[in-house]
Amino acid sequence: MNRIMPLPSSAPSPAASLDIDVLRSFAAIADTGTITLAAPRVGRTPAALSMQLRKLEDTLGHVLFERLPGGMRLTAAGERLMPHARRLIEAERAALDAFRAPDLEGEVSVGIIDDVAGVCLTQVLAGFAKSHPRVLVNVTMGPSLDLAPKLDRGEIDLAVMTPGCAVKWRTTDRTLYEEPLVWVGREGGSAWRQRPLPLAIAAQGCAWRRQALDALDQAGIEWRVAYISEFYTAQRAAVAADLAVAPMPRSLVEPGFVRLGASERLPDPGSARFALRVSSDAEPDGCIAALAARIAETFGAGA
Repeated sequence: MNRIMPLPSSAPSPAASLDIDVLRSFAAIADTGTITLAAPRVGRTPAALSMQLRKLEDTLGHVLFERLPGGMRLTAAGERLMPHARRLIEAERAALDAFRAPDLEGEVSVGIIDDVAGVCLTQVLAGFAKSHPRVLVNVTMGPSLDLAPKLDRGEIDLAVMTPGCAVKWRTTDRTLYEEPLVWVGREGGSAWRQRPLPLAIAAQGCAWRRQALDALDQAGIEWRVAYISEFYTAQRAAVAADLAVAPMPRSLVEPGFVRLGASERLPDPGSARFALRVSSDAEPDGCIAALAARIAETFGAGA
């Protein structure tokens, strides 16, 4: 197993300091599990991120990640640093927001797909509430196929979704991030061995569904739809019960689940691209624009 070579453990020097940009890179690596995926989130090259990580480890005198076959995992020292890094990053955002639009007041409606809500919704709402306490945020959850027309009809003001199939990409859509889709099964499970392959996927119109089914067809693998749900939590339940496998963004693979791939003779299902779509009526200095900026920054896609 290839782990990062240990550093001599030592205390930071009295003159040591922490760079917010470096902490932001550290958090992005922890969130995505790899330097390659973290790089576009913070607008740097993988080589630059590696240098930042080494600099941070040298400053603290501790190894912060270990390298595993599936990516990078926080060490005990990394886990100790993480809450401090989150607080410092959030404090910087709050300070900047206080000078951007401290007097905003009103209401904004955001739509978000279920797959992303568990990853970012708490962080987005908590940070936005601190910087804009007089703005009421209404949240609608649903598939991209439902959110897109709601945005066009003015029922919501902005949306985080996955354009690609039934929801066509627009030139005004802003990419938040992109990551690989992977086949997911229960750890120690056997559903992936069945033929036809049982699947837990969304209904027609989901970009990931089309990509996954096309990949299976091209590989000549028989499949059957065992469970249909627009919500990640329901698909996750079917996988946890070892009743099916599912295509999911790599960051959603959690303890108790395993990534399935070439060793199980399953094809690459492609990648997932998450985008932010904002109403054309949004004012550049209004509530909608402020929430859009907060969402982009949370995903590391800030200007």
